[in-house]
Amino acid sequence: MSEVIFTASDGQTYEISVDDFGEEIRVVLGGKTVGTISLRYIEGDPPRQPDTYHITHLALEECAHRGIGRRCLELHREVFSSPITAGADNGTTSDDGSHLTGDGPGFIAKMSKAGIVVPITSHDDYYDRYDE
Repeated sequence: MSEVIFTASDGQTYEISVDDFGEEIRVVLGGKTVGTISLRYIEGDPPRQPDTYHITHLALEECAHRGIGRRCLELHREVFSSPITAGADNGTTSDDGSHLTGDGPGFIAKMSKAGIVVPITSHDDYYDRYDE
């Protein structure tokens, strides 16, 4: 497990950890989990497609708008050096839970613009590119 201590924009210190498989990121404040991100590992087909991690669940409501989500994804990229993808905001519900709700579309748009998340324009595009 990889872990960092992060001082967020609210001045509080959070522990952010990524499990050894890269499939869960956990945010802890004062011993209590206040956020998680779940990802699905997708084995690539080098050199055409690298190994990738697809976000299937964003649960950062208790710690949103403090720079924590961004730091979570940056830590994941630092540890695994693999692209991160996310679902599309197209109004449909995905079987794998990767559809975006609440603050998710805005967050993913910011992370895509920053180059932290690889944009996928539709759920079909995701499966066309990364279907196992």
